[in-house]
Amino acid sequence: MQNTANKNKRKGAKKRELVYAPYQRGDWHDKTAVRRGLSILTYYLVFAFLYVLLGATLQFDNAILRVAGNLVLVLACAMLLYMNGARDGEADTALGEIVLTRAKTGKAVSPEDSRRCFHPAKGFFVMGVGVALLLVLSIPNAMTAQKQVYTLQSLPTWVSAYGEQEEIALPLAYYRREVAFGVLDVIRLIVRVLVFPFANIATADNADAMLLVDRLSPLLVMLPALGYPLGYLSGPRARAMVHGDINNHEKRRQRRNRKADRAKKERLEKKNEII
Repeated sequence: MQNTANKNKRKGAKKRELVYAPYQRGDWHDKTAVRRGLSILTYYLVFAFLYVLLGATLQFDNAILRVAGNLVLVLACAMLLYMNGARDGEADTALGEIVLTRAKTGKAVSPEDSRRCFHPAKGFFVMGVGVALLLVLSIPNAMTAQKQVYTLQSLPTWVSAYGEQEEIALPLAYYRREVAFGVLDVIRLIVRVLVFPFANIATADNADAMLLVDRLSPLLVMLPALGYPLGYLSGPRARAMVHGDINNHEKRRQRRNRKADRAKKERLEKKNEII
């Protein structure tokens, strides 16, 4: 029973103290948030490169490995944006504390700083700016997606000898049709790269699953970006951890000082007794 209590005490000691300080709430949108949103779009270019680079290695025949490997890749991209969101959320919370302190002491505060302070909805605004262009591409792709069917390939050379026969020439004309590569095909190609891990999970041989991926492409494209607002919302808690660490450090310093004072007092008392 005593061992269990000691274990719980050790676990409790490892838990970081949270000290929440009041802060000024800003606006849900500002110029800095727009710049952060554009940086998310830049991250997506990196993600697309990773998808193409690593996608071929994640096309396992085993369904469990294929699903797990591709989802881990998407989760890693989302975690990268989560950490960026947490960093920005903590920075905006810290700025909100400074702005509130200045306002209480009568110091001037610029409107830009006031707007830039933490707001719970700002992370979602940043995400919206980052994925806006991607949604412009993926929504038309989802609306025009069609089930993939087998397409005819080029004919062997020996078939050309029968091309003069009327009853054969007309069916063979289907093979000679040229399919134009239009704007929607370019959009579909871009969106397929952005949802490459999910296309890997569906596999190109499964036409129904690939159609579902195309239909859900607007939602699938946004999944990594969702990490940013979730991370941003953790900003006040991350800031509270910083205050907690400072508070614990100050407590430890005070305990050391009291211990040193007691030791000094005991030495003086012993010295006086000897005298």
